[in-house]
Amino acid sequence: MQHEQPMSLRERLARTLSFGPVAPPRFESEFADDTVRRWREEGRFDDLTPARFFHLDSFEWLPLEFRLERERRPIVKIEDDMEAFQQSFLALRNKPFPGDWNTKEWEERTYPLAAAPWDEGFFQVIGIHDGATLSEALEVACERPALVEQQMDFYVHYLAEILENVLRGVTIDFAIYYEPIASNHGIVISPEMYRHFVQPVLRRIVACLERHGARHHFIWSSGHVEPLIPVWLETGINGFLLSRGAECGMNYLALRRKFGMHICFFGGIDWRAVMEGPAALQKELDVSVRPLLEQGGYVPFLNDTVRSYMSFDCFQRYRAMLDAVVSEWPP
Repeated sequence: MQHEQPMSLRERLARTLSFGPVAPPRFESEFADDTVRRWREEGRFDDLTPARFFHLDSFEWLPLEFRLERERRPIVKIEDDMEAFQQSFLALRNKPFPGDWNTKEWEERTYPLAAAPWDEGFFQVIGIHDGATLSEALEVACERPALVEQQMDFYVHYLAEILENVLRGVTIDFAIYYEPIASNHGIVISPEMYRHFVQPVLRRIVACLERHGARHHFIWSSGHVEPLIPVWLETGINGFLLSRGAECGMNYLALRRKFGMHICFFGGIDWRAVMEGPAALQKELDVSVRPLLEQGGYVPFLNDTVRSYMSFDCFQRYRAMLDAVVSEWPP
């Protein structure tokens, strides 16, 4: 009798995101440095990382570097500012690839490989990093929109050139597009303005990755971003990783019912339920996690960084209870 070969982690993630009947990977949110330091000081684990100690699954990031230091990002207020904006990015584009750029190893990998081709968001691209620059940039967007259009047109060409070169030798398993653009009360700009300035850029980046075999595209965001979801879906985005979404009513099950059952999700477990205790956590697992596992296309983990206010015992209990639920799937 032939025995079926066990799936690799990469295959298991692919099957999960294709809504196949399989237990999802054991991913987890990032662990804050002070959390790890506190737990080590308590003697919880020696030199092991939290991922090794808790036997978590992991993926590798494609080492891309698009981001400028914020103090080097000029606000383009007049046409004469455009050259400085462009040159600051062109200097970054000429950086060499990392020495460990090993396409042969990636071709033979059994683990997932991810990329962040849009790694800071619209506001950060145009130079916003505080309240003062927010006001300046939005004034330009409203009164001189052609300048912002030029910035975004340059930026998408800049990204596309780098991505075409990088992705020629490797296929990623999923991409995450970072877009911090909302508070718990709502988005900072209108969906119409976002669609005008950003949608063409994201659509082109998604299309570039699609040409090189990427099929899963996740938006990372926080706050009440629901009005932007139709705009993102129109670009080819098909997944979401929403940080602390439960605090502003961003419920994954409700989003699927409203926008389509084909949408994939990462994370989503309310950290407040974990902190509240076993009863609240069990309710969260029963009400939110089980139905999403049954639907498929879902990798459950915390909806926030593992911060220092979460004790080791609290996190360990959460992982054990989550693992117990996941172990029942597929039934």
